[in-house]
Order: sequence, then C-alpha cells, then structure tokens
Amino acid sequence: MLVTPSALLAELSIDGLSPRMYWLGQALIAFLPYCLAGLLAGATMLTLGAVLGRVWLVDQLRPIEELCLLTLNELASPARDRLVTVVTYLAQGEVTIPLLVGIGGVLIYRGEAAAALILTLGLCGSWLLNGVFKSFFQRQRPNLWESAKRPVDYSFPSGHSMSAISFYGLLAANLSAYFGLSLGVTIPVAAAVTVGVGLSRLYLGVHWPTDVLSGWLAGGIWLGACLSGLSRISGL
Repeated sequence: MLVTPSALLAELSIDGLSPRMYWLGQALIAFLPYCLAGLLAGATMLTLGAVLGRVWLVDQLRPIEELCLLTLNELASPARDRLVTVVTYLAQGEVTIPLLVGIGGVLIYRGEAAAALILTLGLCGSWLLNGVFKSFFQRQRPNLWESAKRPVDYSFPSGHSMSAISFYGLLAANLSAYFGLSLGVTIPVAAAVTVGVGLSRLYLGVHWPTDVLSGWLAGGIWLGACLSGLSRISGL
C-alpha cells in the first residue's frame, strides 16, 4: 500500500510527534510544488542566459560588457573601494546567515515556523542554483585589470546578485507581514541592497554584466516562487 507523506506525518503525530513539528512537515510538503517550480524556472532562465551570453550573442555582447566594466573601473578610488566592499559583503554568508538565524529564530518563537522554513529554503535555493550553474557552465571571470579581490571560482551566474534579490526580498516580506514594518520601507531597502550588490560585483570586476543580470532574473523568479508558497501556506 502506498503511504503518502501527509498520511505518514499524521501517523507520526499520533505516535508522539510534537504538533509544531507536524505542522512544519505539512508546510514543507505544501511548499514542495512551489520549490520545484521555482528551481526549474530559475534553472531555465539561467540556461537561456548562458546560451545567449556565451553562444548566440557572445561576439556582440563581449565588447559592451568590457566597456561597462572598464567605465566603472575609471570611477575607482580608495573610498569607493571600501564602500563597495561593504555593500557586496551584504550578500555573503557572513551576513545573510546571522540574519537568517536571528529573524528565523524570532519567527519560530512567534509561532511562524513555516515562514522561517521558507526564508531558509529561499537562501539555500539560490545557493543551489548558483553552485550547479557555476560548475556546469564554467565561465571564466573578467580579468581586465589586476585585482586581489577576484574569486577563484567561476563567474556565471552572480551568486551575490541572486542571493541578494531572493533573500532580501523574502526578508522584506517577512518583516512587513510579521514585524509590522511598512512595505514602503522594506521593499525600497531590499531593492537598494539588490541593485547595490549587483553593481558592486561589476565595480570590483569579478563578474560580467550578463552574470549579474542573469542572477537577478533567476533570483527574482525564485523569489516569486517562495512568496507564492509563503502566501499559500501562511496566508501572507
């Protein structure tokens, strides 16, 4: 006899699984279709971006991309370097993980474990897409000037840009829904962080513009899937 996940959870709840864990499991099952759809759509977007940027339009886009990076590099100064380094740091795990733990912990304490779960999956999903596509397409990073900040891994897509739009977009929705902050505040802040992080990657010369654009688009699709799931599960 086929045992569905819901039936298994129901049996476990009878056998002593805490109600909170039971409903968290139900939330995870309910979110699964949104998760799979978002990952598939994001992967499709990244594949199209890679094909356009590296195969079909490579000769047309490369001079434009190089010009964009060199133009930004002309604006470089020690003060701007320090500011941009701080901005780009906002999308790194050293910042996003403590934010996730802090906000997620408060959400769990307030009985919104499903929201904390989706916030976690939102960040992890962007990491997954980034890691898979970097390993698969293996696009080399720009090397137009000497830089000690250039990472050693591959360029496409921009994981910072993808994490910024998906994580801070979800964070904005949670702060407005469960902490009473106005969307008129949280959305502009999340948008500013997203744009700032993406531009910082170009200023530092560690990504091509198409890496950042593809990261934004795929991250936006993943964000939309997470918000749809969160709305379905939590009534956001």
